[in-house]
Amino acid sequence: AGVAIVDIGGGTTDMAVFYDGILKHTAVIPYAGVNITNDIRNGLGVLRAQAEQMKVQFGTALAEEANANAYITIPGLRGLPPKEISVKNLAHIIQARMQEILDYVVYHLKQIDLDKRLYGGIILTGGGAQLKHITQLTEFVTGLGARIGYPNEHLAGGDKESLMNPMYSTCIGLILRGYHDYENRRMRFTGEGGNYMHLPAEDMQALVADVQETAEPETSQDEMPTAEEQMETNRQKARKRNENVKRLFDGLKGKFMKMFEDVDDQEIE
Repeated sequence: AGVAIVDIGGGTTDMAVFYDGILKHTAVIPYAGVNITNDIRNGLGVLRAQAEQMKVQFGTALAEEANANAYITIPGLRGLPPKEISVKNLAHIIQARMQEILDYVVYHLKQIDLDKRLYGGIILTGGGAQLKHITQLTEFVTGLGARIGYPNEHLAGGDKESLMNPMYSTCIGLILRGYHDYENRRMRFTGEGGNYMHLPAEDMQALVADVQETAEPETSQDEMPTAEEQMETNRQKARKRNENVKRLFDGLKGKFMKMFEDVDDQEIE
């Protein structure tokens, strides 16, 4: 049906267009969340940390939906009184930059003549996709259907709810790709620290052969084990291999979860 994935990150907005089952186009748009933060900082005369917090807590991509009577109180610098910021003005600043990003999306779609033929619409993901009313603005600017892409579609159990956030899409996608490459023997992990070697298939086969030759010394005919002994040896090897793989991926999971832990920001009134 055709679909465009728009990943609105911190420094750039990445775009990938699929049509007829193949990747037709990719693009990197040099505007994203950091530009919105800088616009708020310069437009409202606040600190960068305050601008980022206002964007996350009160930001909306559609100024029409912002409450004109709502104000945000920002603590003043030393010796200065607190500053009141209109939520409506904040929304106008955010919408201006988001609309510019979406204009670039439309531009790239027109370059490949798919601006009217993506029946699957646009999937928004990344940290910028958390802005309120972002799907409505996207549909208004592009004329295509839009939805938020959550990365938990192929996850199961446990941390599923905590990871249901579009800002984790790229990271979880890379982890799933790593699992896929590992299962298809295109990646071999070394050590327990999560280091890995990514090798072509021919090199990987040669490496596996070398490891097997080193790990399994030749035995003479007189020392050949019985069928029962061989079965028990194979079971022990399989059990040990499964334990190593489980321990490795448990360690990786712990490392990635630590990356997602955020220090709680101080709330703005």
